[in-house]
Amino acid sequence: MPLPAQKHVYEQEYALSRDKVWELLSNTDHLNRVIGLFPIRSTSFHFQNTNFFQELSAKVVGVVPMRWKEHPFQWVKNVRYDVVREYRGGPLKRFWGGIELEDTDTILSDGSRATKVKLFAEFTPANALGLVAIPIVGVSSMRKTLKYLQTYLQLKEQEKEHLLPQTEISYKVNTDELHRLLEELQRVSGDVKMTERLREHLMVSGDDQVIDMRPYELAKIWDMDREVLLRMFLYATKLGITNLSWHLICPNCRVSKSGAETMSGLKPQYHCDFCGINYEVNFDKYVELCFSVHPHLRRAYKQIFCVGGPAITPHIYVQLEIAAGNEAEFEYPKVPEQLRLRVLRSNQTVSIVRQQAGLQSRIQNSTLLESQANDMKSQASLAIRQAAAARIEDGHIHSGQLDIQYDGHGWSIPVVEEPLPGTLIKLVNHSRENVIVALEKDDWEDITVTASKVTTMHEFRSMFSSEVLAPGQQVGIENVTILFSDLLGSTAFYEQVGDAHAYGQVRNHFNFLISWVNANKGTLVKTIGDAVMAVFEYPENAVKTALDVQSHVDEFNRKYPSNTPIVIKMGLFQGPAIVVNSNQLLDYFGRTVNLAARMQGLSVGHDVVISKECSERPGVQALLASYEVQIEQFEQRLKGIDEVIQLTRVQIIAGNTLAV
Repeated sequence: MPLPAQKHVYEQEYALSRDKVWELLSNTDHLNRVIGLFPIRSTSFHFQNTNFFQELSAKVVGVVPMRWKEHPFQWVKNVRYDVVREYRGGPLKRFWGGIELEDTDTILSDGSRATKVKLFAEFTPANALGLVAIPIVGVSSMRKTLKYLQTYLQLKEQEKEHLLPQTEISYKVNTDELHRLLEELQRVSGDVKMTERLREHLMVSGDDQVIDMRPYELAKIWDMDREVLLRMFLYATKLGITNLSWHLICPNCRVSKSGAETMSGLKPQYHCDFCGINYEVNFDKYVELCFSVHPHLRRAYKQIFCVGGPAITPHIYVQLEIAAGNEAEFEYPKVPEQLRLRVLRSNQTVSIVRQQAGLQSRIQNSTLLESQANDMKSQASLAIRQAAAARIEDGHIHSGQLDIQYDGHGWSIPVVEEPLPGTLIKLVNHSRENVIVALEKDDWEDITVTASKVTTMHEFRSMFSSEVLAPGQQVGIENVTILFSDLLGSTAFYEQVGDAHAYGQVRNHFNFLISWVNANKGTLVKTIGDAVMAVFEYPENAVKTALDVQSHVDEFNRKYPSNTPIVIKMGLFQGPAIVVNSNQLLDYFGRTVNLAARMQGLSVGHDVVISKECSERPGVQALLASYEVQIEQFEQRLKGIDEVIQLTRVQIIAGNTLAV
């Protein structure tokens, strides 16, 4: 006779906002470590009979084997999550549990409300041993979860809210060597607070927090400048405090799936089992730089305690599994980001488009929706209008509710206007398969240190010149800015001043140029004769470099007097490029590089030639307004380029100085 399921519920109020409680409890990997659950030994993905699950295994106290099917976590961010596990063998047959969060009437000092936390679990024992295990392991874990939140409140009282609760285990750290290296790091960085925060982190944080550290994420937690912290991690790696590694992120689920200790260890293509796709290495989004504590300072072990919690995919606000023929509902959240609905694996999406300025009042009926859609002119608005008509015809719009149907081939409404927060979204699955639907951010999280970013930093190229791609390998980069400079009349310059003096002037001019490149967050790629090639993450930094150089070249000529002062030509272009290993250094090739070189060739000296599109960027417009310049618009057919290019020449007015 089957043993009945046991239901357990715990409720408690905490003086923490719902955002903070969610942040703490949705990090299920760290939570499971601290409350004493067991590391997962193996994992594999399965898609059988329209069901998706992961086959997992672990050993209780390192002895008793357990195997189970884990269904996808379901959640609504800041509201609830739950998970189902079906066990094969062992003391348990099934587990279903999760959390629910609710605001209370208690007002906290920051103006937010305290949170009532509800933990719920349903344990189905498989045998008599399960009856014993449920209170010892299952119910005990629920109590420890409540204690976890209480421990965080204690950390907050100690002004240590940047830390997470940890296990009672003391980590073995080579303290003397760590302190010696951190003192050296402090001398290099000059930042006492940042160095002390890193010291504390490496001393007391769990293994999961000192392996694969993400500088931008830590900068947010530590309330520090993220670019400065990234540079500190680079210096720390050079000193032997940390190691760096490269992680490949799946373009669909945006989760790290594989990695390499060196850039040369990257493969051209990777596979995501969950999404069932192959994807190529792309520096802009898919290659992330992470840092781990050096093993000679602390031996940290990479173990997994949860494979599907909400914190693993923080860009997803809502994730629901909808069985064939069933439906699911949730309230649309109030968020600053633009969102979309997506069926996982198949990637069939519903675009959620924000209203234009002046149309912020939300429609309450189908007539108003049609009227507003008709006022919009863009292609996206046309899709909205068509979707609106379909919704009116099918009767799928109601006051405060939006119904969207899925049939296995696509959604009934491919584009919708952003609903009001609190609007009930009803998803109906008319297909023959179970589907997992995510409401997620349309844009990627801005907490990733991409390879594209770091390889444009002069600190990285100077300290880690050996970090290059494998010979013959090339990697795409969607957006980078290339700047070229050259000397005007360099042949005549050598003739007039002599080779020795000219060579010295050229070397000095290289140092002059590179100093401005570095100061504006760019890095030198190479010198070619008298020319310089530099790379930047953003065109604004490249434009500012050119303006700074041309504004200070007279100062350079006064410092290094010559009968023939140097005159510098400059040009830049932004776009996609190919990154390759050239003589053990990263180099860039492609149309963007060719265009930048051609535009430098159009420079006449004391100027910079950029594209008209670049000159119209708001950031570039603001830069140009802060310098005394003359601007000339023109068009040119460049050698090797089919179309006529719209260009802008920015001429520095003699004697002009940088506006502060």
